[in-house]
Amino acid sequence: MVIAGIAGFIMGNAWVWLGLATFVPLLIIDSFAKADLKQYNAKIDWLAEVPLYLQLFLMTGLYASFTHWMMLEQQSTQATPFILLLGAAFSLGWLGAVPTLPVNHELMHRRSAIGRAFATLLGTFYFDPTRDVAHVHTHHIHLGTAKDSDTCPRGYSVYKFIPFAIFGSLKDFFEMEAMRCRKTKRSLFSPTGRIMKAIYQIAVLLGTVAFFAGLSAMIIAFFGMLISRMLVEAFNYYQHYGLIRVEGKKYDSQHIWNHLTPISRTVSFEITNHNDHHMDSYAPYYKLKPKADGPQMPSLFLCFAAGLIPPIWFKYIAKPRLKDWDFNHATAEEKELARIANKKAGWPDWLAASNT
Repeated sequence: MVIAGIAGFIMGNAWVWLGLATFVPLLIIDSFAKADLKQYNAKIDWLAEVPLYLQLFLMTGLYASFTHWMMLEQQSTQATPFILLLGAAFSLGWLGAVPTLPVNHELMHRRSAIGRAFATLLGTFYFDPTRDVAHVHTHHIHLGTAKDSDTCPRGYSVYKFIPFAIFGSLKDFFEMEAMRCRKTKRSLFSPTGRIMKAIYQIAVLLGTVAFFAGLSAMIIAFFGMLISRMLVEAFNYYQHYGLIRVEGKKYDSQHIWNHLTPISRTVSFEITNHNDHHMDSYAPYYKLKPKADGPQMPSLFLCFAAGLIPPIWFKYIAKPRLKDWDFNHATAEEKELARIANKKAGWPDWLAASNT
């Protein structure tokens, strides 16, 4: 996918849309594919690690090819059409989220310092080098509850959820970073702290683009990174939408959606094999086992497309699956919380209707 984006910038003209265009065949294939319940164990572990670390260099190449394309455009006597600039931003945005987020997610859960360092660097491309803090220390503890900003309340569209999730993630990070700084007696804005390091990383990326290709290129790169960040939050929207857990109770398979279609599993480095990941967050992607007994969603690519039109998402995907979850997966306490959530969302009280 990223090589296609690089090739698009090298060829120029309308080809700059090629990075974003990779979404289309993946959507079509995955939407019609059956669930893939096979477990894929790596025969050579280190070989399965290669694409994870390669992604940082591929994304660097993507931004380098974009910068070079912008330099060539500026040498032209004609202004670059806006449609091409838009295509460049969306290609950077799409590839900055997929497959960059799944790779980042895989590496942030590694126990090795180098894996976590690569994850932090990859987060730069979607405007969130500190993603690991809130994800590991908030999401993996509070998923399915109001304390988790990655779990979307029922009734929210993806457009409403994205700013909610961005604010929640940043809030969680700043609270935890402030706590760490108090313990270590360092300033929140210490030159060696996570906040300043994140600012340095973003500044270096955008500054390098600006140095070689000018302010206009930097603005496009900025919007590309912003699009990536929004897509990253949208990813969480589909992974946890509407599921409910009683605070303080242990979570299990029924509190996590799976998207087990083959392209979703492959491109996401098994993030969509979601149940097993949350059962053991240190297990590498190539050792995760698909679970068919938990709640299931269709193709993640199909969910992305449907979510762009909220009435379609709610009618054909969200409500039917949550109704099934309320009846077949929720505990008695969770059913009561589900009724409250449905009422708040303006949805039918199907649990009460079943008792009359």
